[in-house]
Amino acid sequence: SGKTSLVEAMAYLGGITSRLGNVTDGNTISDFDKEEIKRKFSISTSTVPVVWDKVKVNILDTPGFFDFVGEAEEAVAAADAAVIVISGKSGVQVGTQKAWELCEKYRLPRMFFVTEMDMDDVSYRQVVEDLTELYGKRIAPLHMPLREDGKFVGYINIVKNKGRRYIEKDKKEECEIPEYSKEYLEKYREILLEAVAETSEEFMERYFGGETFSEAEIRAALRTNVCDGSIVPMTMGSNILCQGMYTLLDDIVKYMPSPENREVAGINLKTNEIYHADYDFAKAKSAYIWKTIVDPFIGKYSLIKVNSGVLKTDDLLYNVDRDIEEKIGKIYVLQGNKPIEVSELHAGDIGALAKLTAARTGNSLSTKATTIKYGKFDISTPYTYKRYKPVKKGDEDKISSALARMMEEDLTLRVVNDTENRQSLLYGIGDQQLEVTVSKLLGRYKVDVEL
Repeated sequence: SGKTSLVEAMAYLGGITSRLGNVTDGNTISDFDKEEIKRKFSISTSTVPVVWDKVKVNILDTPGFFDFVGEAEEAVAAADAAVIVISGKSGVQVGTQKAWELCEKYRLPRMFFVTEMDMDDVSYRQVVEDLTELYGKRIAPLHMPLREDGKFVGYINIVKNKGRRYIEKDKKEECEIPEYSKEYLEKYREILLEAVAETSEEFMERYFGGETFSEAEIRAALRTNVCDGSIVPMTMGSNILCQGMYTLLDDIVKYMPSPENREVAGINLKTNEIYHADYDFAKAKSAYIWKTIVDPFIGKYSLIKVNSGVLKTDDLLYNVDRDIEEKIGKIYVLQGNKPIEVSELHAGDIGALAKLTAARTGNSLSTKATTIKYGKFDISTPYTYKRYKPVKKGDEDKISSALARMMEEDLTLRVVNDTENRQSLLYGIGDQQLEVTVSKLLGRYKVDVEL
């Protein structure tokens, strides 16, 4: 519900693009695949690094459709935090709850962003109430919308207790808080302060003693408690008008954990001890492949997250799972479908390595001297299946090699030969995924398959 448009607005504000693309026109930075452009929704996760306030924010834009849940599961394994996007118009949906469950499973700090605030009869209030009903006192609204004549014109910063009016894309001015907003401002401020008070006994006593917290105290408490997941901030804006992204990016930098506040551990196979990589630059190099892209035109990329050390061009890396040592050649950072060459990649960062022939998603990479193996993440099991057969006779080999490549890329696709009934079965999460697969077989690999 608006993730790709949100990423587009963030990329525009971060100076990556000079104009705002949109999903309808098929010109966004993260939906670049022909299938995505045709269908107007995300099918695979793409990475868009945005530099904001001297901090590099790696944004992973995941699909929202359940058929492509494998993509979201891969991204969650690589992420340090999540922004759950909710459409102001549709409100809290099953997808919102599934995203929350995924974050709970991986203990990911998260925040909510409510989009489409520029539309008529959108109720931010309703979304706050629904989320509070679902998740209790962890929900803490940081902003609320300002409307005039039904139009979205600005926001109230609940932490600062001040109003802001939008002037242009990233400019705003202070304004009075209108009377009609004060009742809800009181209410949201109570919710926020209560969430802050819950974080320590001293705060609790002060809160019940009727004291107020300073802005610095609120921010410090938010920082600590967003990182451990006990507070989930909530903010809002309009993707199309590019409003609210400025504060969202600010809040990501302020409250979300950077890799130095996250832990990651594997097993050192030489000593059989737990290896605390913890995104430390000084430790031996190690990385983890969280996604694979196989494209007949641009080739194969292994998307990695560096867990320790600094990877440099031409490093030799040992793939523990495949028992093979490979020279990594060039290192890239992917911006949508655009590979940008970099000379090194530090611990905590996300990048891509080209042409690692033996590597697969979920493999651990390290040096031969310090052999580290990281745990695998869970991928949903596919239960929907259809029989498939080639439209043209003699295409069987082409189809099976194309499907083998596609299964490298999508871990929820499976091919099963049902020998008893003499048919080939294609398994996926849902019908839509199977349709997209057939469409990709024709578009990318020029083979026609009937389901």
